[in-house]
Amino acid sequence: MFLRMPQPFHRQACTFALIGLACAAATAAQAQVSGSAGLVSDYLYRGISLSSGKPAARLSLDVDGAHGWFAGGQVVSGQLASQSHRNAQWLGYGGYAQRLPSGMSWEAGMSAYAFHGAPGWNFREAFVGLAFDNYSARLHYSPDYLGFGDRTVYAELNGGAALPAGWRFFWRGGFLAALNHAINSRAEARIGVARAVEGWQLQLSLDAARLRGQGGSSGSYEASPASSKVRSKTVLGLARSF
Repeated sequence: MFLRMPQPFHRQACTFALIGLACAAATAAQAQVSGSAGLVSDYLYRGISLSSGKPAARLSLDVDGAHGWFAGGQVVSGQLASQSHRNAQWLGYGGYAQRLPSGMSWEAGMSAYAFHGAPGWNFREAFVGLAFDNYSARLHYSPDYLGFGDRTVYAELNGGAALPAGWRFFWRGGFLAALNHAINSRAEARIGVARAVEGWQLQLSLDAARLRGQGGSSGSYEASPASSKVRSKTVLGLARSF
């Protein structure tokens, strides 16, 4: 199947409701369940560290239904720059995917993010995507990105290819466009290699990000305009699949 990862309700409750309802629907349709648990040397989200540059533990669960429905989620031991200790960061998503006769797949769904200890950062996104062979493209829309009061569109392209000795090469490019200019727009990219051995997954990547524009916050997520330059970091990850 196609690769994945307003206002009346409390957003953290919305995250768990989204996972629960979608998982229930998928289970009723003879779902396939998979997951992983592991560590990363830095938890980077769209080019920005949500673990203050420190290692983080991550647990993920994915459910694929028999008729195209899917759901999943993850929890990460993150730490925002404004926090003095680690707190759980939650992601839940659900949607529908379908393969076309041409071999191309499309998907659409919703995702919700919740930050324990910093509920003002909680936000939701709607997404649509296309995939063909080893390539995929997605478009995400949020009415209030990370609680900054800015509508955003995030576009990403992903690809990969098999390498000798069981390794795999992968890449991603993304751009976050801030529609109200309350925050800076951001370009980011990732390139790396991965290998799976007897249920273990090893991944090494180089991540880079660059801010665009002169507006925006200088808080814990957005760097100041004076520091608008390319920043890169090497990230190592190890996980056990189940």
